[in-house]
Amino acid sequence: MKTAIWAASAAVILTTANVSAAEAGSWTTHWTGPRGGIYQGGGSCDSGSCQRSGTFTGPHGRIWRHSGNARQVAPGQWAGEGNIVGPGGGRWQHSWTWHNGGN
Repeated sequence: MKTAIWAASAAVILTTANVSAAEAGSWTTHWTGPRGGIYQGGGSCDSGSCQRSGTFTGPHGRIWRHSGNARQVAPGQWAGEGNIVGPGGGRWQHSWTWHNGGN
């Protein structure tokens, strides 16, 4: 299950990282994992800053929640941080950086 929520978080991070600072707007996403887990989330971006949140409901009905933000630190480069809260109340914090391979 931890792998699934990390995969969900990574998918949202990559989505956020592909949004240009000039492109303000919002998005939603919904997908079903290989073992029946369901991810639902969304976020918004404006002026080089993005927020996101969502839930992952595992195949056995347990819910993981995530939230976080990202900011563009240079052209083609982003940094972000987030929280994941598990069904038992455990909390994981993470941070990341992303850069376009062409920059």
